[in-house]
Amino acid sequence: MKRLIVLVAVASFLLGACSPEIKPLADPGMGELSLTSIVYAADGSVIAEWHETEDRILVDFADLPVHLLNAVVAIEDQRFWSHQGVDLRAVARALVADANAGAIVQGGSTITQQYIKNVVLTPEVTIDRKIEEATLALRLEETLTKEQILERYLNTVYFGSGYYGVGSASQGYFGKPISEVTLGEAALLAGFIQSPSTTDPRLNQQAALDRRSVVLDKMIELGWITSDEGETARAETLQLATKQPPDQSNYPYFVEEVKRQLLDDPAMGLTATDRYQALFRGGLRIYTTLDPTIQAVAEASVAEILPENGPSAALVAIEPSTGYVRAIVGGSDFYATDDPVAQFNLATQGRRQAGSSFKPFVLAAALEQGMTLSTEFAGGSSVTIQTPSGPWVVENYAGSNWPDLTLLEATVFSVNVIYAQLVNAIGPESVVEMAENAGITSKLEPFHAIALGAQEVSVFDMASAYGTFAAGGIHVEPTLVTHIETHKGVNLYQPVPVITEAMSQDTASLVTGALSEVVRRGTGQRAQIGPPVAGKTGTSQAHRDAWFVGYTPELVAAVWVGFPQGQVSMEPPNTPITVVGGSYPAEIWAAFASQVLTGIGVTGLASPDALGMQRVTIDTSTGFLAGPFCPREFIQTINVPAGDAPTTVCPIHNPAGIVDVGATDVPSVIGMDLGEATSTLQALGFFVTIVWDDGGGLPQGTVFGQSPSPGFPAQLNSDIELTLAGPAFDAALPSVLGFTIEEAHSRMDPIGVGINVIIEAEANPDDAQRRPGVIWKQDPAKGGAVEGTVTVWINP
Repeated sequence: MKRLIVLVAVASFLLGACSPEIKPLADPGMGELSLTSIVYAADGSVIAEWHETEDRILVDFADLPVHLLNAVVAIEDQRFWSHQGVDLRAVARALVADANAGAIVQGGSTITQQYIKNVVLTPEVTIDRKIEEATLALRLEETLTKEQILERYLNTVYFGSGYYGVGSASQGYFGKPISEVTLGEAALLAGFIQSPSTTDPRLNQQAALDRRSVVLDKMIELGWITSDEGETARAETLQLATKQPPDQSNYPYFVEEVKRQLLDDPAMGLTATDRYQALFRGGLRIYTTLDPTIQAVAEASVAEILPENGPSAALVAIEPSTGYVRAIVGGSDFYATDDPVAQFNLATQGRRQAGSSFKPFVLAAALEQGMTLSTEFAGGSSVTIQTPSGPWVVENYAGSNWPDLTLLEATVFSVNVIYAQLVNAIGPESVVEMAENAGITSKLEPFHAIALGAQEVSVFDMASAYGTFAAGGIHVEPTLVTHIETHKGVNLYQPVPVITEAMSQDTASLVTGALSEVVRRGTGQRAQIGPPVAGKTGTSQAHRDAWFVGYTPELVAAVWVGFPQGQVSMEPPNTPITVVGGSYPAEIWAAFASQVLTGIGVTGLASPDALGMQRVTIDTSTGFLAGPFCPREFIQTINVPAGDAPTTVCPIHNPAGIVDVGATDVPSVIGMDLGEATSTLQALGFFVTIVWDDGGGLPQGTVFGQSPSPGFPAQLNSDIELTLAGPAFDAALPSVLGFTIEEAHSRMDPIGVGINVIIEAEANPDDAQRRPGVIWKQDPAKGGAVEGTVTVWINP
């Protein structure tokens, strides 16, 4: 049946081409006027309008260089000068392919047909439409000369970057009239026609140059230029003019990503010109997932944390259950004329090494193979793994030395030595498969170094993939557009996201439990916002890239910080501090999430099971138990299997015999308030750290958990972690202005905030109005985060 359809169609074309009764078609000129398309946010507000602009420079055939005409004809329709509007060989080939596929998969359109489609027909893609297109092309060639058709075609075809017609394309890309373009520039322009969005030289220079070479090779093959001329043109340096700023949008990085995706989506039209016409001339109503409130908070959070003239940041926020993309920060200022990369979307187009933020995919792959969070690997400061590529030497960050660790603790403290052994045990192929299933679309290679994030990914993909953990192992394809209607309200386009099971729900829950500990007590503590969240830090070699990706069941956000121009280390003097995933990225995430989740709410997260584990404090510079003289910056408290806990106090930093005099049993402080518990423990030589949790009906500030447990031995000067009832998610620092120090303690102690006192007279010229013993200033002020200490100034 398919063969019969094809034969009938081809016969129709043959008869039409030979018939003397073909009626001429009136000159369609440049087609009808275009309609403006409107882009809406999720709340119904207008965020962009897309329309044909006056940036169309009409050109006459006489102004078109011969090498431009040859370049276009060579790559688009090499038999243009000899056929009668339809290339029968190309049509037959395309019809066979289309009929076999049951859909339009090949165009076969001549330049005449493309021109007809651009100015007379709609972008509809059916076999009937193709036949109509061919018939009209035959009729048009009875009316217009080849030169007239080619002139009209080159004035209407889309060349990308908003340039409609070859005149505006030449002026926009090269800053010169079309009559002055070189052979290399002509070949570049001709190469854009097939896929202008993917060959945009400002966004993908190599793709544009590769396509230019294809055009030049075709011209050499046809004998229209010599090999020497082709090689000279191929060697031309690409010199682009500065792009003039378009109509500005409030959310340009999000809007441009929507535009880019739709211009590449065959559902919007078979060719690039079809899609451009639909978006910029079709009067569409495009409804997106952008939440303006969330987007504004994302932009403000980046601006708040990053220093001026420092690195840039990218942020993508996605709703895990639906895949709706709620916010995209792709750079600092899309419209900055003095920034050559301002319009490069760091969130969607950028690819950077993920560092340790890639480790959760390794963990998930291991859990799918039957390992548990309690699976233990040998510690140390470095390890050598034999790989098919040769020995792979891995060191921990800053050369830290760890004892044998479980996968949970290795994740919490991001221990490279453990993860190197883990990827060797499960195979890098399984990590690639897991990451791709979770939502990573970048090309990944099954090399061992993938475990440490040595391969490049996008911020967009990382948000999408972490959303799979948040959604219980289900990956929902990220979506920027919910639906598109015509200007008359007819539903034209409604994408259906692909939903797949990337991993078991148990695996996703275990990964979430481990990542919640990363934030609670590991490398991601600066991402704490009150309620439990899960996340992971990442830092690439030489501090060139820093990441934090965090989530709750309601929202996932990925943050990347780095210099967009290239591999620049974020270390002094390039940056005020040495930037790691736990610094700027985690702080940006916390500033963002603490505001956004207040309105959304937070569901509880899974917690890792610490049954049978013993909590010990170690010196990571030596791997021994921490003693009172170990440097505080190297001390970490970890959970290890009870039988594997280190027993020797660090002999490097502590004198002999310190074990005998420095260990004592931890008393029980369960049921005490914070003040009483702190006094009890400090009297025995312990330090106190606190965490807040839901204590049910217990009064706020009551201790209902401690680690190490009562009766366990612990070194003097080690940390005792207390779990206190409260505070509420929206707790904020109270004001103590006008209070005495005793009254201030009564307000701060229950929420775990210490007080640093400065005795200083109030800056008031009237000494009689000074209030002795009264607090007149505090920092942070009322409403600040409930954490650490508050400094108060008291009148003497």
